[in-house]
Amino acid sequence: MKTRDDLTRISRGFWESRAILSAVELGVFEALGRRRLSAGVMANRIEGDPRAVRMLLDSLTGMQVLVKEGSAYQISAAMLPLLTDGPTSALGMLKHHAALWHTWSRLTDIVKGSGPAPSKSSFRRGQAEARAFTLAMRDGARRLAPGVVEEVNLKGRKHLLDLGGGPGVYAASFARKYPDLRVTVVDLPAVALVGEELTAEYPDVKTRVTFFAADLDRDPLPEDADAAFLSHVIHGQSEEQVRSLFKRVAEALSPKGLFVVRDFYTDADRTTPAGASLFALNMLVNTRAGRTYSAKEVIAWLKKAGFKTASYRKSKTAPDAGYVLARLP
Repeated sequence: MKTRDDLTRISRGFWESRAILSAVELGVFEALGRRRLSAGVMANRIEGDPRAVRMLLDSLTGMQVLVKEGSAYQISAAMLPLLTDGPTSALGMLKHHAALWHTWSRLTDIVKGSGPAPSKSSFRRGQAEARAFTLAMRDGARRLAPGVVEEVNLKGRKHLLDLGGGPGVYAASFARKYPDLRVTVVDLPAVALVGEELTAEYPDVKTRVTFFAADLDRDPLPEDADAAFLSHVIHGQSEEQVRSLFKRVAEALSPKGLFVVRDFYTDADRTTPAGASLFALNMLVNTRAGRTYSAKEVIAWLKKAGFKTASYRKSKTAPDAGYVLARLP
Protein backbone atom coordinates (compact mmCIF):
# COMPACT_ATOMS: atom_id res chain seq x y z
CA MET A 1 0.00 0.00 0.00
CA LYS A 2 1.68 3.18 -1.19
CA THR A 3 -0.84 5.89 -2.05
CA ARG A 4 -3.99 7.58 -0.79
CA ASP A 5 -5.93 5.79 -3.53
CA ASP A 6 -4.62 2.45 -2.28
CA LEU A 7 -5.73 3.28 1.23
CA THR A 8 -9.22 4.49 0.32
CA ARG A 9 -9.77 1.63 -2.12
CA ILE A 10 -9.07 -0.90 0.61
CA SER A 11 -11.04 0.98 3.26
CA ARG A 12 -14.19 0.94 1.15
CA GLY A 13 -13.65 -2.59 -0.10
CA PHE A 14 -16.53 -3.69 2.11
CA TRP A 15 -18.99 -2.11 -0.33
CA GLU A 16 -18.49 -4.85 -2.92
CA SER A 17 -18.08 -7.50 -0.26
CA ARG A 18 -21.29 -6.59 1.52
CA ALA A 19 -23.31 -6.55 -1.70
CA ILE A 20 -22.19 -10.08 -2.59
CA LEU A 21 -22.61 -11.40 0.94
CA SER A 22 -26.09 -9.93 1.27
CA ALA A 23 -27.05 -11.60 -2.01
CA VAL A 24 -25.71 -14.86 -0.59
CA GLU A 25 -27.63 -14.48 2.67
CA LEU A 26 -30.83 -13.57 0.81
CA GLY A 27 -30.59 -16.58 -1.50
CA VAL A 28 -30.37 -14.47 -4.66
CA PHE A 29 -28.10 -16.87 -6.50
CA GLU A 30 -30.10 -19.97 -5.60
CA ALA A 31 -33.25 -18.15 -6.77
CA LEU A 32 -31.63 -17.28 -10.08
CA GLY A 33 -29.86 -20.53 -10.86
CA ARG A 34 -29.79 -20.64 -14.65
CA ARG A 35 -32.94 -18.53 -14.96
CA ARG A 36 -33.56 -14.90 -15.92
CA LEU A 37 -35.76 -13.05 -13.42
CA SER A 38 -37.02 -9.50 -13.06
CA ALA A 39 -36.38 -7.53 -9.86
CA GLY A 40 -40.09 -7.82 -9.03
CA VAL A 41 -40.11 -11.60 -9.29
CA MET A 42 -36.87 -11.79 -7.30
CA ALA A 43 -38.35 -9.58 -4.59
CA ASN A 44 -41.26 -11.99 -4.25
CA ARG A 45 -38.99 -15.03 -4.14
CA ILE A 46 -36.68 -13.69 -1.44
CA GLU A 47 -39.38 -11.70 0.36
CA GLY A 48 -37.54 -8.41 -0.16
CA ASP A 49 -38.40 -4.79 -0.78
CA PRO A 50 -38.78 -4.33 -4.58
CA ARG A 51 -36.85 -1.04 -4.76
CA ALA A 52 -34.01 -2.33 -2.60
CA VAL A 53 -33.83 -5.63 -4.48
CA ARG A 54 -33.59 -3.80 -7.82
CA MET A 55 -30.75 -1.64 -6.52
CA LEU A 56 -28.89 -4.68 -5.20
CA LEU A 57 -29.29 -6.53 -8.51
CA ASP A 58 -28.12 -3.44 -10.43
CA SER A 59 -25.00 -3.16 -8.28
CA LEU A 60 -24.22 -6.86 -8.79
CA THR A 61 -24.62 -6.27 -12.52
CA GLY A 62 -22.21 -3.36 -12.38
CA MET A 63 -19.73 -5.70 -10.66
CA GLN A 64 -20.21 -8.19 -13.53
CA VAL A 65 -21.61 -10.83 -11.21
CA LEU A 66 -24.96 -10.61 -13.02
CA VAL A 67 -26.01 -9.68 -16.55
CA LYS A 68 -29.06 -7.49 -17.18
CA GLU A 69 -31.17 -7.65 -20.32
CA GLY A 70 -34.13 -5.29 -20.33
CA SER A 71 -35.65 -5.70 -16.88
CA ALA A 72 -34.38 -9.26 -16.31
CA TYR A 73 -31.23 -10.42 -14.54
CA GLN A 74 -29.21 -13.62 -14.74
CA ILE A 75 -25.89 -14.88 -13.40
CA SER A 76 -23.05 -14.07 -15.79
CA ALA A 77 -21.49 -16.92 -17.74
CA ALA A 78 -18.19 -16.54 -15.90
CA MET A 79 -19.86 -16.63 -12.47
CA LEU A 80 -22.39 -19.40 -13.20
CA PRO A 81 -20.14 -22.36 -12.23
CA LEU A 82 -19.17 -20.53 -9.03
CA LEU A 83 -22.65 -19.48 -7.92
CA THR A 84 -24.60 -22.66 -8.63
CA ASP A 85 -24.22 -26.17 -7.24
CA GLY A 86 -21.42 -28.24 -8.71
CA PRO A 87 -17.78 -29.21 -8.25
CA THR A 88 -16.52 -25.64 -8.78
CA SER A 89 -19.19 -23.91 -6.67
CA ALA A 90 -18.03 -21.22 -4.25
CA LEU A 91 -21.40 -20.86 -2.52
CA GLY A 92 -20.31 -22.82 0.55
CA MET A 93 -17.28 -20.61 1.09
CA LEU A 94 -19.29 -17.44 0.43
CA LYS A 95 -21.81 -18.48 3.08
CA HIS A 96 -18.91 -19.00 5.45
CA HIS A 97 -17.61 -15.52 4.61
CA ALA A 98 -21.08 -14.10 5.29
CA ALA A 99 -20.90 -15.60 8.77
CA LEU A 100 -17.40 -14.18 9.25
CA TRP A 101 -18.70 -10.68 8.45
CA HIS A 102 -20.53 -10.63 11.75
CA THR A 103 -17.55 -11.77 13.82
CA TRP A 104 -15.17 -9.35 12.08
CA SER A 105 -17.54 -6.47 12.88
CA ARG A 106 -16.55 -6.99 16.53
CA LEU A 107 -12.82 -6.54 15.94
CA THR A 108 -12.63 -3.04 17.47
CA ASP A 109 -14.30 -4.15 20.69
CA ILE A 110 -12.15 -7.28 20.90
CA VAL A 111 -8.93 -5.27 20.46
CA LYS A 112 -10.16 -2.89 23.17
CA GLY A 113 -10.74 -5.87 25.42
CA SER A 114 -14.45 -5.18 25.76
CA GLY A 115 -15.78 -7.84 23.41
CA PRO A 116 -14.81 -11.47 23.95
CA ALA A 117 -14.32 -13.76 20.97
CA PRO A 118 -16.73 -16.68 20.61
CA SER A 119 -16.29 -19.37 23.24
CA LYS A 120 -16.71 -22.07 20.59
CA SER A 121 -15.49 -22.35 17.00
CA SER A 122 -18.23 -22.48 14.35
CA PHE A 123 -17.87 -26.24 13.81
CA ARG A 124 -18.50 -26.77 17.55
CA ARG A 125 -21.79 -24.84 17.68
CA GLY A 126 -24.15 -27.63 16.72
CA GLN A 127 -24.92 -29.76 13.70
CA ALA A 128 -26.22 -26.93 11.49
CA GLU A 129 -23.10 -24.78 11.83
CA ALA A 130 -20.84 -27.82 11.61
CA ARG A 131 -22.49 -28.71 8.32
CA ALA A 132 -22.18 -25.17 6.93
CA PHE A 133 -18.51 -24.98 7.91
CA THR A 134 -17.73 -28.41 6.47
CA LEU A 135 -19.35 -27.54 3.14
CA ALA A 136 -17.36 -24.31 3.03
CA MET A 137 -14.14 -26.24 3.60
CA ARG A 138 -15.16 -28.62 0.82
CA ASP A 139 -15.23 -25.69 -1.62
CA GLY A 140 -11.64 -24.74 -0.87
CA ALA A 141 -10.40 -28.33 -0.77
CA ARG A 142 -11.92 -29.18 -4.15
CA ARG A 143 -9.94 -26.37 -5.72
CA LEU A 144 -6.62 -27.08 -4.02
CA ALA A 145 -6.54 -30.85 -3.52
CA PRO A 146 -5.16 -31.78 -6.97
CA GLY A 147 -2.10 -29.61 -6.41
CA VAL A 148 -1.66 -30.54 -2.76
CA VAL A 149 -1.54 -34.29 -3.41
CA GLU A 150 1.19 -33.68 -5.98
CA GLU A 151 3.22 -31.70 -3.43
CA VAL A 152 2.93 -34.27 -0.62
CA ASN A 153 4.80 -37.51 -1.31
CA LEU A 154 3.11 -40.51 0.34
CA LYS A 155 4.77 -43.17 -1.81
CA GLY A 156 5.08 -46.41 0.14
CA ARG A 157 2.72 -45.30 2.91
CA LYS A 158 -0.12 -47.67 3.79
CA HIS A 159 -2.38 -45.81 6.22
CA LEU A 160 -2.88 -42.06 6.43
CA LEU A 161 -4.63 -40.16 9.21
CA ASP A 162 -6.31 -37.08 7.76
CA LEU A 163 -6.61 -35.08 10.97
CA GLY A 164 -9.44 -32.56 10.91
CA GLY A 165 -10.14 -33.70 7.36
CA GLY A 166 -13.81 -32.67 7.47
CA PRO A 167 -15.43 -33.28 4.08
CA GLY A 168 -12.89 -35.94 3.09
CA VAL A 169 -11.80 -34.24 -0.14
CA TYR A 170 -8.07 -34.52 0.61
CA ALA A 171 -8.56 -38.08 1.86
CA ALA A 172 -10.25 -39.09 -1.39
CA SER A 173 -7.61 -37.31 -3.47
CA PHE A 174 -4.75 -39.08 -1.69
CA ALA A 175 -6.57 -42.41 -2.01
CA ARG A 176 -6.97 -41.88 -5.76
CA LYS A 177 -3.29 -41.08 -6.23
CA TYR A 178 -2.09 -44.03 -4.10
CA PRO A 179 -4.16 -47.18 -4.81
CA ASP A 180 -2.64 -49.08 -1.86
CA LEU A 181 -3.37 -46.32 0.66
CA ARG A 182 -6.24 -46.31 3.08
CA VAL A 183 -7.21 -43.08 4.81
CA THR A 184 -8.90 -42.43 8.13
CA VAL A 185 -10.45 -38.99 8.49
CA VAL A 186 -10.39 -37.93 12.14
CA ASP A 187 -12.79 -35.13 13.07
CA LEU A 188 -15.48 -34.08 15.52
CA PRO A 189 -18.62 -36.26 15.58
CA ALA A 190 -20.82 -33.54 14.02
CA VAL A 191 -18.30 -32.98 11.23
CA ALA A 192 -17.67 -36.69 10.67
CA LEU A 193 -21.40 -37.17 10.06
CA VAL A 194 -21.29 -34.66 7.22
CA GLY A 195 -18.08 -36.17 5.86
CA GLU A 196 -19.59 -39.64 5.76
CA GLU A 197 -22.57 -38.26 3.84
CA LEU A 198 -20.23 -36.66 1.31
CA THR A 199 -18.46 -39.94 0.53
CA ALA A 200 -21.14 -40.37 -2.15
CA GLU A 201 -19.08 -37.86 -4.17
CA TYR A 202 -16.14 -40.29 -4.51
CA PRO A 203 -17.58 -43.81 -4.86
CA ASP A 204 -14.38 -45.07 -6.50
CA VAL A 205 -12.39 -44.84 -3.24
CA LYS A 206 -15.05 -44.74 -0.52
CA THR A 207 -14.14 -48.23 0.69
CA ARG A 208 -10.64 -46.95 1.52
CA VAL A 209 -11.80 -43.71 3.20
CA THR A 210 -13.31 -44.09 6.66
CA PHE A 211 -14.24 -41.63 9.40
CA PHE A 212 -13.19 -41.72 13.04
CA ALA A 213 -15.08 -39.38 15.40
CA ALA A 214 -12.72 -37.70 17.86
CA ASP A 215 -11.84 -34.31 19.32
CA LEU A 216 -8.29 -33.42 18.23
CA ASP A 217 -7.90 -31.27 21.33
CA ARG A 218 -8.05 -34.22 23.68
CA ASP A 219 -9.08 -37.63 22.32
CA PRO A 220 -6.76 -40.58 21.53
CA LEU A 221 -5.96 -41.12 17.86
CA PRO A 222 -5.94 -44.33 15.81
CA GLU A 223 -2.55 -46.00 16.27
CA ASP A 224 -1.88 -48.14 13.20
CA ALA A 225 -0.99 -45.36 10.71
CA ASP A 226 2.40 -44.60 9.17
CA ALA A 227 1.50 -41.04 8.05
CA ALA A 228 -0.63 -38.12 9.20
CA PHE A 229 -1.85 -35.04 7.35
CA LEU A 230 -3.02 -31.97 9.28
CA SER A 231 -4.31 -29.20 7.04
CA HIS A 232 -5.34 -25.76 8.32
CA VAL A 233 -6.16 -26.85 11.86
CA ILE A 234 -3.50 -25.44 14.16
CA HIS A 235 -4.38 -21.79 13.48
CA GLY A 236 -7.61 -22.39 15.42
CA GLN A 237 -5.76 -23.78 18.45
CA SER A 238 -3.76 -22.31 21.29
CA GLU A 239 -0.05 -23.06 21.56
CA GLU A 240 -0.81 -25.50 24.37
CA GLN A 241 -3.35 -27.35 22.22
CA VAL A 242 -0.97 -27.50 19.25
CA ARG A 243 1.86 -28.93 21.31
CA SER A 244 -0.43 -31.47 22.94
CA LEU A 245 -1.72 -32.60 19.53
CA PHE A 246 1.81 -32.95 18.14
CA LYS A 247 2.76 -35.18 21.06
CA ARG A 248 -0.30 -37.41 20.59
CA VAL A 249 0.41 -37.71 16.86
CA ALA A 250 4.00 -38.74 17.60
CA GLU A 251 2.71 -41.39 20.00
CA ALA A 252 0.10 -42.68 17.53
CA LEU A 253 2.28 -43.02 14.41
CA SER A 254 4.38 -46.07 13.73
CA PRO A 255 8.22 -45.83 13.67
CA LYS A 256 9.55 -43.67 10.80
CA GLY A 257 6.07 -42.19 10.51
CA LEU A 258 5.59 -39.03 8.43
CA PHE A 259 3.64 -36.03 9.72
CA VAL A 260 2.65 -33.22 7.32
CA VAL A 261 1.40 -29.99 8.90
CA ARG A 262 -0.10 -27.63 6.31
CA ASP A 263 -1.13 -24.13 7.31
CA PHE A 264 -0.70 -20.38 6.85
CA TYR A 265 2.77 -19.78 8.26
CA THR A 266 4.21 -16.39 9.13
CA ASP A 267 7.84 -15.39 9.17
CA ALA A 268 9.51 -15.18 12.56
CA ASP A 269 8.33 -11.59 13.16
CA ARG A 270 4.67 -12.61 12.51
CA THR A 271 4.07 -9.71 10.08
CA THR A 272 4.58 -11.39 6.73
CA PRO A 273 3.26 -12.67 4.48
CA ALA A 274 0.39 -10.19 4.81
CA GLY A 275 -2.25 -12.83 4.15
CA ALA A 276 -1.04 -14.91 7.08
CA SER A 277 -0.90 -11.99 9.51
CA LEU A 278 -4.41 -10.92 8.46
CA PHE A 279 -5.59 -14.47 8.97
CA ALA A 280 -4.37 -14.17 12.56
CA LEU A 281 -7.00 -11.46 13.02
CA ASN A 282 -9.59 -13.85 11.63
CA MET A 283 -8.63 -16.22 14.43
CA LEU A 284 -8.71 -13.38 16.96
CA VAL A 285 -12.37 -12.66 16.23
CA ASN A 286 -13.44 -16.29 15.79
CA THR A 287 -11.55 -18.30 18.42
CA ARG A 288 -10.51 -17.92 22.01
CA ALA A 289 -6.77 -18.51 21.52
CA GLY A 290 -6.04 -19.27 17.86
CA ARG A 291 -3.53 -17.44 15.68
CA THR A 292 -1.17 -18.09 12.81
CA TYR A 293 2.19 -19.57 13.76
CA SER A 294 5.65 -19.29 12.29
CA ALA A 295 7.28 -22.32 10.71
CA LYS A 296 10.13 -21.89 13.17
CA GLU A 297 7.77 -22.30 16.13
CA VAL A 298 6.09 -25.36 14.67
CA ILE A 299 9.40 -27.06 13.84
CA ALA A 300 10.60 -26.56 17.41
CA TRP A 301 7.40 -27.97 18.90
CA LEU A 302 7.48 -31.02 16.61
CA LYS A 303 11.03 -31.87 17.62
CA LYS A 304 10.12 -31.48 21.27
CA ALA A 305 7.15 -33.80 20.69
CA GLY A 306 9.51 -36.57 19.56
CA PHE A 307 9.97 -36.11 15.81
CA LYS A 308 13.55 -36.60 14.68
CA THR A 309 13.53 -34.13 11.78
CA ALA A 310 11.24 -31.29 10.72
CA SER A 311 11.57 -28.88 7.83
CA TYR A 312 9.51 -26.21 6.09
CA ARG A 313 8.52 -26.15 2.42
CA LYS A 314 6.48 -23.54 0.58
CA SER A 315 3.46 -24.49 -1.46
CA LYS A 316 3.14 -23.62 -5.13
CA THR A 317 -0.52 -24.63 -5.11
CA ALA A 318 -1.46 -22.08 -2.43
CA PRO A 319 1.32 -19.48 -2.06
CA ASP A 320 -0.05 -18.22 1.27
CA ALA A 321 0.30 -21.71 2.75
CA GLY A 322 3.18 -24.08 3.34
CA TYR A 323 4.12 -27.44 4.80
CA VAL A 324 6.17 -28.54 7.74
CA LEU A 325 7.23 -32.16 7.19
CA ALA A 326 8.31 -34.12 10.26
CA ARG A 327 9.57 -37.69 10.57
CA LEU A 328 9.85 -40.01 13.53
CA PRO A 329 13.04 -41.99 14.26
